[in-house]
Amino acid sequence: MRPTYGKTVSSLLATGGVFALATAGIAWTAAPSAGAEPQGLRPASITSPFPELPTSTPATPLALAVGSVAVPPAPTVPPAPTVPAPPPIGPDTGPSRWTGPRLRHTDGSPFPQVVTRWANIVLAVMTEEGIPAKNLTGVLAQIEQESMGHPGSVNNSDGNAAAGTPSKGLLQVIAPTYQFYAKPGYKNLQYQTVPYTNIWSALHYVKANYGMSKFAAWTHGSNEAY
Repeated sequence: MRPTYGKTVSSLLATGGVFALATAGIAWTAAPSAGAEPQGLRPASITSPFPELPTSTPATPLALAVGSVAVPPAPTVPPAPTVPAPPPIGPDTGPSRWTGPRLRHTDGSPFPQVVTRWANIVLAVMTEEGIPAKNLTGVLAQIEQESMGHPGSVNNSDGNAAAGTPSKGLLQVIAPTYQFYAKPGYKNLQYQTVPYTNIWSALHYVKANYGMSKFAAWTHGSNEAY
């Protein structure tokens, strides 16, 4: 098939010259036959006017792809501070500041600090004995009535004292009762007035002899002697 390129191309071919199609980068040569019209064009060479692209493009690292913009490292999250667990409450535990909800007597009045300083120990013993925490104010009210929060309190004016076994400690426990209901390992009477062991023995005694209803009664204002 003979391509047609218009009058300009035909005139160039008639002279036997070389026609360069610069805009396409294609050089053509024409060889006319004697006494005959040119039969066509033969491509001499094909040169692309566009720069040659590589056959494959290597992967560009992400750090180079962003150019000169510095990418800051991810922030380091410091570990959460370790809060030491409070020391276990036991015979060596003394009075401490109550940091829980404000504690009020069943009559609505606030407890004196001399009573609430034992709230942490009382709550720990109640937890050991399975006594509901909602009865904490009832036990504190009983302590206020029995000893006004003084662990060294001794009652020397009743029948127990006359019998030689006065009531002692925060919850006014007599020696035989203390030893019978004492926490294992603490039956020695040297622990009778220690706040932790005195409360432990007294609450264990009440739970064994009156049941949980007694603590509920204390919480509702019935803080009679036991």
